[in-house]
Amino acid sequence: MALISPASTVPSARTIRAMQRRLARSNAPGADRVGAIVVAALGTYVVVGTVWWLATRPATALLDSGLLPTVQGWNPTWAWAVAAAAMVVVGSTARAIGPLTASPECTFWVLSTPIDRATLLRPRLLVTLMGAAVAGAAGGRLAAFAGAVEQWAPLTAGAAAGCAGVAAVAVLEQGKVLPAPIVSSVRILFSAVGVAAVVAAVAGAVVPVFTTWTPVVVLSALTAPLVIAALCVCRRITAADLNEGADIAVAMRVSIIGLDLSILTGVADDNAWRRVARCPSRSLPRRRTRALIRSDLLRHLRRPSTFAIVGVVVAATWTVGGAVSPIAAAWTQLAAVFITAVVFSTGFREMSNSRELLGMLGMADRALHRPMMVVPACAAAAVTATTAPFVGWTAAPTLIAAGGACLAAYRLRTRLPTAYDGLILETGVGQLPVDLIRQKLRGPDMLIASAMLLAIVV
Repeated sequence: MALISPASTVPSARTIRAMQRRLARSNAPGADRVGAIVVAALGTYVVVGTVWWLATRPATALLDSGLLPTVQGWNPTWAWAVAAAAMVVVGSTARAIGPLTASPECTFWVLSTPIDRATLLRPRLLVTLMGAAVAGAAGGRLAAFAGAVEQWAPLTAGAAAGCAGVAAVAVLEQGKVLPAPIVSSVRILFSAVGVAAVVAAVAGAVVPVFTTWTPVVVLSALTAPLVIAALCVCRRITAADLNEGADIAVAMRVSIIGLDLSILTGVADDNAWRRVARCPSRSLPRRRTRALIRSDLLRHLRRPSTFAIVGVVVAATWTVGGAVSPIAAAWTQLAAVFITAVVFSTGFREMSNSRELLGMLGMADRALHRPMMVVPACAAAAVTATTAPFVGWTAAPTLIAAGGACLAAYRLRTRLPTAYDGLILETGVGQLPVDLIRQKLRGPDMLIASAMLLAIVV
């Protein structure tokens, strides 16, 4: 007699999501629920307040802030540059994180089952598209501020639709519907548009910004098929594609929760070195000081992207410095020199965070720190000399910018790993992590002090 077992039915994606929510609610402590409600209420208050502030500011908010000279008319062409920058940022972020990702647990236990994968991934896709649209709307509002546009609603809506379309294109690339370099081509295109807009704005050419809803309707009509196609292509995204950007997404969440950006930068550096893959070996000098300087220089020569980042920073400083007030130009120079010193001190960070390497080299910490600051200091000096015309070639602002930026980068790179068990002050409105704030201020404190000195000197 044969035993006949009834055919098992595959649960739907809605049933799986309901089970996950029920399991999460049943295992969540009561205190966590109250805290989640408070955090959600606070987040809602902050978001609503920010939206209200952006919606009620006048178009001349930047001109009235004192950071821009009011004697010259502001060029609306800057709005195109800011909008193009928002598109590039959204495209780069979407390409870096997937844009659709899934944890290894979800990939193994849920997505590998016969459940409809498209139905499971569509809510994540909708969240991704909404996030891109929100980022685009914020960029469009900032573009309206930059161009002093009175009718800012069409520009904001158009930027939101455009960024949602860029995210949808990234999903189509992830699903192998579009060729692999399509997102990179989109980023290059918008980068070229942004550079052209900056050049035109500096030259005085006026490119009007659309203030009617007709271009928005046309742009939305072009974006809608891309969004629909992205929703339909979810079933073609494989588990390997979902895991490709999972490390960046996880590192981003952990960095936000732990207030430690080094986690994200560490993962990004690892991925960048994997793309470099193989480098020819080079002999180092016999003396340790020269060997450290030579190795740090080779690190950047093997990754030319460092020089590209500094080139973009210098170009942005030249662009912004010529259109703002003297104090804002000095702050822009300080920020450019600080970014350069931080970018060129990645080797310093890796060495200072490795106690085993420091012990193996057999020298005092400060004796090892000084050689690792040679390359960042030289790069900072070069950028300081390049951006010196914005402060009139005067000695005091130049020395403050160079010295303050290098000292801030040194303190930032020698900061110990974040410890979360320090002093906590109990106040009437909650706990205040005094020791955590002290740790996070190491580095930015010198930057703030330098900015205050520049405000006095300039």
